[in-house]
Amino acid sequence: MNLKLLIRNFLKITWKKVVAIILFPFAAFLTLLFGFVFDEILGLGSNAISDALYLLANYFYLFIFLPLTFVDIDFSSSLVFGIALLLTVVWWYILSCVLIFLWEKRISELWGG
Repeated sequence: MNLKLLIRNFLKITWKKVVAIILFPFAAFLTLLFGFVFDEILGLGSNAISDALYLLANYFYLFIFLPLTFVDIDFSSSLVFGIALLLTVVWWYILSCVLIFLWEKRISELWGG
């Protein structure tokens, strides 16, 4: 196949990718809520397993908001913060492209196609 066609199909905007982009902030919020519920409400924050799970959820949260982790909100200008917000949406689009590509590749392998 032509490389340009592969890249164009990879970056093509679809409903699945738009839904994935919308779900990324909700996934980040749920990971923080997961840690809060385990630590504060259920009182499970004193053992090593729950601390490791909370740390993993925190890394997942930082991975979703990767461009914003490099911006210090107190010392950066509004232009820099706006660029970081724009890059965050681009980051979510790239993540959704990869996620949908891997999802469709896995489904095609399962169905033998």
